Amino acid sequence: MISLSSLSVLRREGRGTPPVATGTVSIANFSRDRTLFDSGAALGQNSADIAIHGTGTAAEVIQARAFSTDDGGATSTAWADVATTDANGDWVATISAPRSASWYRVQVRLKTSPPVSAQTATRFGVGHVIAIWGQSEPERLLSTFQDVTTPPAITDDEAVQILHGAAGTPALHFVTQAAPMTAAVAALADTLIASRPGEKFAVVFQTVSGTDPRALVNDADTTRNWADDRALHDFATADGQQVGIAAMSWFAAPGNLGANYGEAMFPLFSGKTAAGAALSFPTDITYGGGSSYHADHWFGELYDYAHTRWIAYGPHRFDITADMADATHLLGGAVQANMVNKQAARTSWRAMLSLPDATMFLPLGLEPLSYVNGYDDGAGGWTDLAHPSGLTADGRQAFGRLTAASVLQAAGLVGWPVPVFDNCLWEQTGAWVEVWCSAGPVTTTRLARAEAPLDTTYPHWTEVMGFQINGQPAGNTQIAAGRVRIFPESGPFTHADLLTYGDGGATGALKFPEDLSIGVWKNLPIVDLGVAGLAGIPVSSLPDAGVLANTLPAGSASFTTSATGPYYLDTQNVPAGVTGITFAARFRLPALPSGATQILFSQASTGFDVEIMNTGHLRVTVEDGAGAKMLSSEIVSLGLAAGVWYDIVCAADHAAAHLIVTLDGVVAATVPYTATGNGVFQSNRALGFLGRNNGSLQLVGDVEYLNVWLSATATGAPPAGAPYKTITGPAATANGDAWKRGSDAV
Repeated sequence: MISLSSLSVLRREGRGTPPVATGTVSIANFSRDRTLFDSGAALGQNSADIAIHGTGTAAEVIQARAFSTDDGGATSTAWADVATTDANGDWVATISAPRSASWYRVQVRLKTSPPVSAQTATRFGVGHVIAIWGQSEPERLLSTFQDVTTPPAITDDEAVQILHGAAGTPALHFVTQAAPMTAAVAALADTLIASRPGEKFAVVFQTVSGTDPRALVNDADTTRNWADDRALHDFATADGQQVGIAAMSWFAAPGNLGANYGEAMFPLFSGKTAAGAALSFPTDITYGGGSSYHADHWFGELYDYAHTRWIAYGPHRFDITADMADATHLLGGAVQANMVNKQAARTSWRAMLSLPDATMFLPLGLEPLSYVNGYDDGAGGWTDLAHPSGLTADGRQAFGRLTAASVLQAAGLVGWPVPVFDNCLWEQTGAWVEVWCSAGPVTTTRLARAEAPLDTTYPHWTEVMGFQINGQPAGNTQIAAGRVRIFPESGPFTHADLLTYGDGGATGALKFPEDLSIGVWKNLPIVDLGVAGLAGIPVSSLPDAGVLANTLPAGSASFTTSATGPYYLDTQNVPAGVTGITFAARFRLPALPSGATQILFSQASTGFDVEIMNTGHLRVTVEDGAGAKMLSSEIVSLGLAAGVWYDIVCAADHAAAHLIVTLDGVVAATVPYTATGNGVFQSNRALGFLGRNNGSLQLVGDVEYLNVWLSATATGAPPAGAPYKTITGPAATANGDAWKRGSDAV
C-alpha cells in the first residue's frame, strides 16, 4: 500500500494559515508493473474497467483517475467519485480508462481534502489481451531450438508482452529490441506494432507441444493438465483483467476427428451440444453417432463471453510426408487418410461457426498457408514437417506474422478482408476458367519476389498451385491481370468438369520431398494487403462451391426431371443376403427443396433412403432385413447449393455397421450404426432413384448418371465391378429405361 497524507499548508493572501489537511488514503499496487487491460476491441469497445482498492479515513468519499505517465498527464482521465470508505476504512472501486499509447498510474484522493492523495507505484495500460491456444506449431514461436534467423527490429519496446508457461512456471517477457525473445516472437510483435502503432498487446501462449484439447479438459489425462493452463490464465489476469480475444488453430492432434471436428469441439466453447442442449460439466461429450470423450472442463470456466470473443482461424498448412497418389487423396495410405481428415476438419470447423449458439465466435479468420514447415535433412529428404522452420524467415517468422494478422483481421483491427476466391468466370467456349478475389489482385510469393518459375519436372509445378480439375492437379495455371486463369488439361472444359482449390492439407503438394525442397508454397495464391513482412496474405482454401460452380451448358449426356418425373423403381426386389448397398449419382439442382425433402436414392418404404433437405444437407434412413432402423433420419451435413454439379456416393454396409457419404471425391461423413441389426438388407423391397416407390418426394434437377451396387467397400468408394444398375442420359435413353416411372425427362 502507498499512503500520502498532505503536510502542505495552503496560504491565502491577507489571511492566516488554514488548518493542515487531515485524513489518509492509500491504494493497492497492481501485481506487476505495466499490467495490461483489454479495451474490448473484439466487441467494438475502446476502454477497460480497472478494479482498484485501498484504505482511508472512514466515511470519506474517494475520488480516482488514471494519470497518463508518458505525456505528463495530458491524456489523464477526469477525477471522479468512485467509492466511500466503510467503517473499517476499506474501499473498493472501478475506474474506466481508454485505449492509449500511454502507461497510467491510478491516483486517488479524498474528496473533502484533495491534498490527501496517493498513487500506485505500478503502472497499467489499456490495449489488447490475446490468448493463443494450441500445441507445438504456435509453441515453436517461443522456442530457441534452431532460432537462427535475424529478428526484425522492434520499434516500440513498450508495445508487446508475452505471457507463457502453460506446461511450467508462468512467466512474462517484454519484447524489446535488446531482448526480442525469439525471431518469431519479434516478427509477431512487429506485425502487431506496424498494424496498430502506439497500442499495447499482451499475448498469452496457452500452448503445449504434442497435446490434444480432449486431453486438456480431461483431468484423468495427464498429457496436458487443465490446472497448468488455468495457472497461466490466472497469472495473466491477476489484476482482474479480461482476455479480450482467444484464438485457436488446433488441428494436428485432434485432426483425426475429421468431419466430426466441429460437433466434438463445440461443447468446449459453448457449454452446449451442437444441437443446442445445455451440458453440465463434468460430462461425456458424444459425437459422430456414438464416439465420445470425457470433459471435466470447458472454456467458459476461463472466459466470460460478455468480454471475450473467440477467433477461429486456420487450419494452417499440413504438409505431406510421402508421395500423394493424386489430388483427391483417396487412393489409400496413411498420408492420404491424414489429408482427408484435415480437409474434413476444415469444413466441419467452418460449419460449426454457423451454429445458432456460436455467438462467442468472431467471423472466420484467415488460414496460415504461405510459410515453410520443416527443413532439409541434408540427406535428400525433409524433416520436422509438423513445425514451422526456424532456419528461414519464411518459416516461424512468417507463421508468427500470419498468426498476428489472423487476430488483427478477425477482431476488426485492420481494414482488409480475408482473401477468398469469391468470383469465377467459365469462358463460354470452355477455353479457360478465371477465379479472383474482391480483396485485391491475386499473385504468388514467387511472382512477388520476381523469382524464376518452377521447371517442368512435374506436371503440377505450374504458376499457381493447389487447383484441381475433376480431382486431379491442374497443370496449366497463370496469373492474368490479378486473376488466376486455369486451362483444361486437354480439349475445352465441358459442363461436367469440376474445379476445386485447396483440397487436403491445402498445400497443392503431391511429391515428397521434391515439392518441399523446391518451395511450392511460393506458388500458392496470395493478395498483397500491406501486412508488414509478408508478400501477401494467402487466399483461403476450399472456396464456396457455388462460386466455382460450372456455368457451361449441359451436353446431351444429361437429362432433366420435373415435379412429375421421371423417377426409377427396380422391377425386382433386392436379392436375399445383401449386406451392402452403394448408391452414386452426378446431379445438379436448380433450387433446393422449398418444403418437403426430395429423394435421391431409395429402397422402398425407407429401407435405405437418401433425401435432400432444404438446408442442402442429407437425411438418411437405413433399415436391416427385419425392418429395424439402423439409422433413423440421420442428418449428414453437406451444405449442397443450387446450380452446382455434385458427385455423391452413399454406401451403407451392414457388415461394417456404418454409412459413408462421399462428396466430389472426398469422404464427407462416416456414420456408425447405433444399433445392431441382422446384417442384411430387406429382400422384399425394390431399389429406386429420384422418388419414392409411389412417386412422392420427386427430385427436380439435372442428372448425368445414377448407379447402384449390391455391395460396399471398406472406404465407401464405389465397388470395382460393374454396377447392378446404371441410368444415364440423354433424355431419350433415360426415358426408355425399364425402371422408369412418371413423366418423361427432357
